[in-house]
Amino acid sequence: MKRTIVVILLMLNTFLAKADQLAALTREQAEKAVTYLKKESVVVLWCSCCNDDPLRRVTVKEVFSKVSKDGKFYSVVLKGRDENGKEMEEYLDLAYVFVKKKSEGYSLGKLLKFKCDPCVPPFYWDAPAAG
Repeated sequence: MKRTIVVILLMLNTFLAKADQLAALTREQAEKAVTYLKKESVVVLWCSCCNDDPLRRVTVKEVFSKVSKDGKFYSVVLKGRDENGKEMEEYLDLAYVFVKKKSEGYSLGKLLKFKCDPCVPPFYWDAPAAG
């Protein structure tokens, strides 16, 4: 019984680690991501490691970094408009922000050479999001 509980806890820990990989960043990582995202007009937000998380195309309006209350970590924040025209503001996990490179969507975390596992290979990037 103890073995089963340990295995379940390890599996849960692995899932949770994948679900929040590049949300707490160094200042340098956050600046690099903000610089990259400011050049993008549309991104895909998709926790590809999570069950039942829909792929969302977002038109980028503003991107900035924000320091945590304790001053130890930074976050990247995106303001934009989703496919339904709804304004949104979201703290990003860079492992699950996908940007277009040629005709495919790539994890921004991977493109910036940060350690992460987006759980999917690059995918075909079809029609742009409505803005």
